[in-house]
Amino acid sequence: MAGMIQLPDSSAIREFRAFLDANEYDTVHLTERLGRARPPTPGETGQMFDDSKVITTANVLIRLFLLGSTIDQATAREFLPKPVVNFCARSGLLEIVDGIVRASVVIVPIDDLLFVSDAFRILGTREAAGFVLPASTHSANFLRLLTMRTPVDSALDLGCGCGMHALFAARHSKKVIATDISEAAIRYTRFNAMLNDMNNIECRQGSMFEPVEDLRFNLIVSNPPFVIGPGETFVYRDSNLELDGFCKLLVQQAPAYLAENGHLQMLCEWVEQEGQSWEERLNDWVRGCDAWILHSSPVTPADYVEQRSSDISGDDVNTGSADDWTAYFHVNNVRAVHPGMITLRCREGLNWTHLQPLLGDVETPAGQAIMDGIAAIDFLEAYDDEAILEAVLCVADGLEAEQIQADGKAVGVYLRLNNGLSVEAEIDGPVAAFLNLFDRKRTVQECIEKFGALTDADPDRLTSDLLAILKVFVSRGFLLPADVE
Repeated sequence: MAGMIQLPDSSAIREFRAFLDANEYDTVHLTERLGRARPPTPGETGQMFDDSKVITTANVLIRLFLLGSTIDQATAREFLPKPVVNFCARSGLLEIVDGIVRASVVIVPIDDLLFVSDAFRILGTREAAGFVLPASTHSANFLRLLTMRTPVDSALDLGCGCGMHALFAARHSKKVIATDISEAAIRYTRFNAMLNDMNNIECRQGSMFEPVEDLRFNLIVSNPPFVIGPGETFVYRDSNLELDGFCKLLVQQAPAYLAENGHLQMLCEWVEQEGQSWEERLNDWVRGCDAWILHSSPVTPADYVEQRSSDISGDDVNTGSADDWTAYFHVNNVRAVHPGMITLRCREGLNWTHLQPLLGDVETPAGQAIMDGIAAIDFLEAYDDEAILEAVLCVADGLEAEQIQADGKAVGVYLRLNNGLSVEAEIDGPVAAFLNLFDRKRTVQECIEKFGALTDADPDRLTSDLLAILKVFVSRGFLLPADVE
């Protein structure tokens, strides 16, 4: 950002990538050496990185491109080949001033890909207004892990930043278009596509959907500037629209750029205001699409201001003071801020909206869980009770059951679905016994009849009660239509 990155010729960047690979600058080896493969955020520098102080070529690369440390020019000459230093200087990756070498960028490995972006050292300065975030941020990886990875013809990364989502989408898309309002972001995405030898990514500069008018996509992914605050200091996180207006606008405009059965997956935050539930607010956003909405616990205005005032942007250049921010929420009657992710599916017909709570963090790929979740709601919307009774269901793979003990007695069962979304529930023993009847062979009616044979309950009442329980199990992912797996 501070010194715009320059695009090299393809042979030079291939040689640079080969040099990084030869010196084990990758996720596996950095994690083995340092305990993690991400750059330290401000305040973390120097923690857990003692091994980098050993002078080797690999650790010179770590000190420069991961830790953001400086080295003297003599050390650079000793451990880095001259063509590598020249390449990095020409491309804007390194600066050499008064015999001191330092990186202008960070290079972050994610899986087997490498991503170049702005160095953290510019945060806390006015240069940070156009900061291009590293691929190591929590929000970027949250979206990466939640993205559905089915093969598609076309994908759009809207607000591409350093191009992380464009590059991952390129692996299961015939063509990807990456857009951003920032010239620096477009340059980084082009550079990273070359660095990772990906040729099916096209970059276009512009705001929102302007660069892709008249195009439709099978998949749109977006990590937009969703932070809710009183100003627009940082391009990567702030917008000039009131409250959550940017996310609302994106959700409302996206269907016009989706092919039939195409999906939008975007991170967002939305407010809950006095006099309106947050569920009603989101329903006003969604038109002409199915919506599967993953939502985390709400954050109070006070906690949100504290969180955003001390994030990686740096206290002294944040969007307004904490008092201004608090007053902004007060004037707009904000009761809470809700973080989450919206998945839209463009589909003709009667559309549905499903709200799925997220109880923990996402640490493993969960795109398949979202696809299963959409299929489950499709099933519940398409089948009436009579049709459900004739359906064959099965227990989801990854569902674990653990007995709950009290005073030496079993008092219930704790369910945990290991699908990446931290889905959990506590049920009583009889309900667990009912769940265990679904074996891919019995219909729902047969499961209810078999369970009913063990009780003296009224058959009609029992059927009604068990259907209600079953629908919750399906919506949470514990039970799936047998043809989904």
